Parts: sequence; C-alpha cells; structure tokens
Amino acid sequence: MKTLVVYHKQLGDTLLLQPALAKLAQQDGEPVGLIARPGFEDLVGLMPGVQFTTWRDAPRVQRLLAYDAGDRSSFISFWCRAREKHLLTFSNFYVRFFHRWIFDRINLRDQEQMYRGRYFWCSTAGDDADSFEPPRLNSPPDDWLPQGLPSGPFVLIHATSAWQRKCLPADSWWPIIERVKQITGTAVVLTGGTTEWERGLCTEITNGVDGVTNLGGRTNLRGVMAVASRAKQVLAVDGFVSHLASAFRKPCLTFFGPTNVYHWHMASPLSRAVFPGSDPGAAKDRQIMSLVSKDLQVQVEDWLKQVIYPP
Repeated sequence: MKTLVVYHKQLGDTLLLQPALAKLAQQDGEPVGLIARPGFEDLVGLMPGVQFTTWRDAPRVQRLLAYDAGDRSSFISFWCRAREKHLLTFSNFYVRFFHRWIFDRINLRDQEQMYRGRYFWCSTAGDDADSFEPPRLNSPPDDWLPQGLPSGPFVLIHATSAWQRKCLPADSWWPIIERVKQITGTAVVLTGGTTEWERGLCTEITNGVDGVTNLGGRTNLRGVMAVASRAKQVLAVDGFVSHLASAFRKPCLTFFGPTNVYHWHMASPLSRAVFPGSDPGAAKDRQIMSLVSKDLQVQVEDWLKQVIYPP
C-alpha cells in the first residue's frame, strides 16, 4: 500500500470520495487504504480499488491524504506513519495551529458551487478533471438483501434523513406513491432510518396508502445498499440513499430542502433534483415543506416517463 486516505464524515460524504480514491488507486497501480468511521467497512468494501483499514493497523505508506480537518482525522494523521502528509480543506477558517505540525502541506480549495464528488476529484493530483465520473460501487451480494422484499421488480422510496428538516411529511408521499404505482405497475418498497421518528414517519406513510412494503427501520447498512442496488427506480430525500442510487447507476429523483443542490447532486439523464424555488444553490432558509404537492406529482410523473420511456 502506497497511499492512505483519512476521512471521518457521514456515509454520503464518504461515498462521494470514491472517484478521488479511484484516481489515487490508478496512480499507485494498487488499492489505496481508507480510514473512515467505524461501521463503514461494508460501504468501503464495495468501492473498487479501496481497502478499509484502521489507524491501529495502517502500514507505513508513501503518502497520507486527509480530506477533512476534523480533530479525529487530525489525530489519526498524526499517529499514522507516512513519508508525506497532506491536508485538504475548504479555507483557512478550518486550519488550526496543530495542523501545521502534523501535515507537510495544507491545500486550501473553495468548493464554491461544485458537486462534492467532483470537488474531491479536482483537488486530487492526477488526471485532467474532464475525465471525472460520478461515484461507482460494485453490486452487493444477494445474502445482504433483507427478508420481505417483493419477488419481482420494485421502486424504492427512501423517505428519511438524519436531518428531519430534509424530509417530506407523510401526506406528501401518498399521492406520489399512487402515481408511482400507476405509471410503473411495479411494487413499491419503503425504507428509512432506525430512530423513533423515522420509523413513525414510515408507518404513517404506509398507513395512508396501500400496496407498500415497509422496511423502514428494519434494514442495516448492508440491507439498504443491497435494496438500492436491486431497485428499478429510486425516489429519495437528499442523503446517502440518493448517492447510492447514483453509484449503482439507478434512475433517481431526489427531493431537496435546506441543502445546496449543486454540492450534493449531479444531474444526468437518469438523475433529477426537485427543490423549492428557482435557484439550486440558494439553500439558506429553504424549506422542503414549501414543495407544493401538485407540483411534486407533476415532476414525479414527468421524470418516471422519461426514465421508463426515454426519447
């Protein structure tokens, strides 16, 4: 192993690091090591050319690259052995006095209105940025699939996020699910997180519409990745599952509220973002609740027809 990467952020952020990791692996001609949050091993295991490791087991390497300036990543970078250590961060605002003791070089780069995956890629030395491809994951094995999935094709709806303010209320989902069933003619599977409010939202959604398989709160990381990889289409609030859909090259419609669409979404013929207002980057004080139900149904119908019956 020649390169070790340190990154301690959420699941979705970690997934968006994959193109940069692939670039590093191509340069090295061998897998790169990634030290991420405990519990992320299954996600990292699906990344081509990446090997999950821990700070205790990390070998001595030629270069260590930290992609966040947090205290945890800084401590790990200090502990690990490397000929050169580099830190990438957005601005001097995040640089602390101890960073200059740990790292040989500190690279400052403003993300501006750039997709986070492209930002990581462009900030990583190597090939021209024009060859950027969005994150990609290998397909999970069948034994990761949770019990209770429909036997045939299905549409996945992931209705929750760690940020409750990102989520649509249950009554906004009811007409959307009805349109999905009418247009696709396939089963609908609902997933969500494990907290009490997320389970409650999933239950409220399924109580208001028939024909939905509710797996809300009943899947672990392996399970939700496997379900996303097998879905025909995905509808999700902004978060990890929308990034998963992109990584598995699944058609995905993502609902945005108080987050910057430019930072967290890469538009494609298969992938579309829905957000209040007209400016994708104007996230401050934007409420997902201001998405009008009738407009949502129209956008869902238009997107489904586009991905099912492409021109």
